[in-house]
Amino acid sequence: MIKSYFFKACCISLLLLLGCSAPGHDDYVNYENSMVGTKVVYTEPYRFEMAGKLIRADFLIGGPGFTHITKDNQGNLIYHYSSEEVLPTYPKKEWVGKCMTYYVVDPDTLIIKSWGFDEGGDPLSCRTWP
Repeated sequence: MIKSYFFKACCISLLLLLGCSAPGHDDYVNYENSMVGTKVVYTEPYRFEMAGKLIRADFLIGGPGFTHITKDNQGNLIYHYSSEEVLPTYPKKEWVGKCMTYYVVDPDTLIIKSWGFDEGGDPLSCRTWP
């Protein structure tokens, strides 16, 4: 009886864990939303250590990183990022593409005011991975 209960508890825990760690675009969006209102850490563009290298099996390579800074018409700084690229070897073709995002940053406080998906990328390629 105890073994059966323990087995069921383990199975339920495993299902919950797997369900929570499934790759997701919504998880990525929630993460980016949580960054709004925080101060940027890096103020100069930099290249990711794993840029251009496979970072997950044969379908995901690291993007270049924090690529450049521009300004908008209101004087805000726009920080451009390319974090990863889902390759055509991935079975879900709608996810294939580059994850390119930007932060709108207050130039005086360096607080992130908003974020968005940058031109040239595929928003669905921006996701969390287990």
